Amino acid sequence: MLYILLALSFLSAAIIVAFTGFFTAWYWMILIFIGMWAGCFLCWIIIYLLWLFIGSLLLNKKKEITKPNKFYGYFVKETMSLLLFFSRSKVHMEGAENIPRDTKYLLVANHLSNFDPITCISKFGKNDLVFVSKPENFDLPIAGSWMHHAGFLAIDRENPKNALVTINKAAEYLKNQQVSVGIFPEGTRNKTSEPLLEFKNGAFKIATKAKCPIVVAALKNTRKVQHNFPWKKTDIYVHIEVIPAEEVSVSNTAHLSARVYDILKANV
Repeated sequence: MLYILLALSFLSAAIIVAFTGFFTAWYWMILIFIGMWAGCFLCWIIIYLLWLFIGSLLLNKKKEITKPNKFYGYFVKETMSLLLFFSRSKVHMEGAENIPRDTKYLLVANHLSNFDPITCISKFGKNDLVFVSKPENFDLPIAGSWMHHAGFLAIDRENPKNALVTINKAAEYLKNQQVSVGIFPEGTRNKTSEPLLEFKNGAFKIATKAKCPIVVAALKNTRKVQHNFPWKKTDIYVHIEVIPAEEVSVSNTAHLSARVYDILKANV
């Protein structure tokens, strides 16, 4: 979309310069181009936000979603990418070449800030990624409706029976190769000085039931985004390692939890 806006801005600037007679005044071309680019970009952002707002009003959050919807998932991913762009964050991926391309996977990451899911959805979303998230996130204005219809799953950790229903549904997503699924096994944001909080092992039942690969993403610096914005840029680092499906299929949840914990602790 940004490339389209750049092309339209350049074309508009060229037409204006041609019709106003400034053929030799190259600086007019540059000034008009910058103005057209800024105007087009601002208009596009306003239209996009209106689209998200109006769409959220039309979406029924009480409707049962039986399978992920790629249409809604696309706009969730694009919105997360926009948030990263406006936050002045640059994401550096190490080990991205190891991410499975021919199968869906369980994405497991540490949880430091609100920018963790934003980073993951933006950078891993090409593989159609949804998250297992706390129910309160689905009450968020605008975002909650789009997440629900994209296929994101709410998990009630206080009710083991309801939590198992969510785990089974996430495993079905993976078995049927519909989407990849993301989890934060710490269960909440880590606001301590410790590298990791204690894991909720039950989340790894998704992988053992689906017998899928686990992509482990160690996130660094996401806490700094809110502190740096808007004056400073933030470099976010993501270290990626993969536990293959063959290992997952012969492991239990405790083993997988310990294995992922060790990987994350060594790289956060």
